[in-house]
Parts: sequence; C-alpha cells; structure tokens
Amino acid sequence: MEEEKTMVIPLGGNTADGDHVQPTGGPVESAATGEPETRQKSGKSQPAQKARKQKSAKALMNRQETGGITETAPTGQPKKPGVAGRIFMGLGALIIFLLVITVIGGIVLFFFSTRDEMPSAPEIRTDMKTVAVDSAIEALKDHEIRLNSDEVNMFLETVKEKSAEKTAEHGIEIIDLFSVIASDRATIYARIKYKGITWPVRAVARLSYDDPYIIISMEKSYLGSLPLPSEKIIEFVGKYIVYDSISVHNGMIYYDTTDFNDKITEVTIKQLNLEVDEKKENNDEDKNSVEKWWDNLVDGITGWFKNWAAGVVSDIIHDLKFKNVTIIDNEIVITVSYAEK
Repeated sequence: MEEEKTMVIPLGGNTADGDHVQPTGGPVESAATGEPETRQKSGKSQPAQKARKQKSAKALMNRQETGGITETAPTGQPKKPGVAGRIFMGLGALIIFLLVITVIGGIVLFFFSTRDEMPSAPEIRTDMKTVAVDSAIEALKDHEIRLNSDEVNMFLETVKEKSAEKTAEHGIEIIDLFSVIASDRATIYARIKYKGITWPVRAVARLSYDDPYIIISMEKSYLGSLPLPSEKIIEFVGKYIVYDSISVHNGMIYYDTTDFNDKITEVTIKQLNLEVDEKKENNDEDKNSVEKWWDNLVDGITGWFKNWAAGVVSDIIHDLKFKNVTIIDNEIVITVSYAEK
C-alpha cells in the first residue's frame, strides 16, 4: 500500500514548489506589476474609479443647487422637500386658509343681511262692510274708489287666512302679510316661517289695469337686505296662495275683478240693512185684528222699501266698470264709471 502524504503549508515563507505565501492569507502580489491579484482580475485601475466618483458627486451637487431633486434623508426617516416643494405646500395651505375664511365670512354676512328689520304688522282697524259701503259711495260721488294701506291690509289678511291650510301642508307658515302704500308704489311685507326659521321678505310693486284684471308687477324683491329674484315671489304666490280671484301669468300677479261687483253689492246691502227679513207669523193672541192688520201693513211697506233700495244699489254697483288703477297720494285709486238710472 502507498503511504498517504500530507502537505503542510507554512504560515509564511515558501512552499515546497517555491511559491511565496503571505502570512495573512491575503492576495499575492504580481511579480510584474507589484499590484494585488484582485485588481488585476477586475481590469480597472484605482485612478479611473476615483475620477468617476468625483464626477458623480459633482453632478449630484449641481442637481441639489438647482432644486431638481430632494435631499436624501438618513435611512428610515422621511425625505425633506426641496425648495419648489416647500413653495407649493405653502401656497396650498394659503389657499385652504382663504377658502375657510371666505366660507365663514359668507355665513356671517348672510346672517346679518337676512336679519328681520321690517316694520311690525299694523293693527287692522277696518272691516269689509265698511270698505264696501265707502267704496260704493265714492264710486257714485267721485267716480273712483280709494283704498289706503289699512284697507288693503284687510284684504291681505283674508288672503293669508284662506291660504293657511295649503301652506301648512308644505311646512310653511305665513306669519305676517301686509303692505305700506307710499308715493306711487306699494311695498308688500311678509314674514314666512320655514324649518323653524322666520324669513323676512319684502317686494316693491306697481299696479296697472287690463280689463278685467288688476295687474301687480314686482319691481324689486329682498330677503332681508339681500336682493331676491322677483320670480321667486311670483312662484310662491302661484304655488301657495289660495284665493279665487288671484292667479299668476307671465311673471305677474293678476286679480280678477269680474266678481267684484257681486261681492261689493252683497256686503253693501247687508251693511245698509236692506235685506228683507223673512215674514214672521204673528201668534200674539193679545192683539186685535186692527193691530195685526197694521203690523202687516208696516212690514209690507218696509219690505217693499228695502227691496226697492236694494235693487237700486244692486243696479248701480253692478253697472260699475273699472277703467284704471294707479297709486296716488299713498292710496290705490280705482277709476270707475257707472250707468246712471
């Protein structure tokens, strides 16, 4: 059998074949160049690598100076934005701040602009009977009917009461509805409650006449002190106001005077006590025949007179014709004509 041979390489010095061994086990220098063996294998010299590193560092510095890239933060920390990034972030924060201020300012302005600074609703000091009789007398005497603010407000109060049920169905309540007539215009005021908030509304109106309609056109409208499109007022009237003679057409309010004569006749006859009472049976046994005859005669004459007077009044009023409607000296003036009997 052959004996196993073990070759021992010393930590330093030469091997048996004459190769030199470094004590640290590091690379062997080439006999020709004196450089480490690893550098010879890579084929790259140290001066070339240093030049590339210097070039890369210089390019990095140039890009940082121009703001093209962000600074590199240590590992595990967020990167800091560059100059351009900081500018855009500042502008964004400023825009958001201005938007918040604008919204808050708008809410505050709307609150103060819609405060209720309207006059209080006046107390109505007249009634329909008085208006009807006065109107009939004025028509016969002066060929005109004059209505002041108080008399117009009596009419508006009737409109509000008749519309209450319909507005309540939509969660709306008309708290006040009145007018102030001044110069050649009428200002109509309303306080409308909706969703727990009372909105003060006013509109400046002009009147005109186109047989058989009195036409109300809105010149200006306001919610508090803020301008309100007049179309909104017209839309509200058309949708919620319930009154037989009122309608909306072509952006204006029309009051039909066709039944005006019938209504004013009925009220006037009642107010003048010209209605003929139903004949009552006389069961007074204490009266003799002469007294009963006299009572019947008086009742007959009174009834005849009432019928005659009521007929005269009815004929006169029914022949009244509206000719024009204007506002003069703080009153609505209705010019009329009638057929003399």
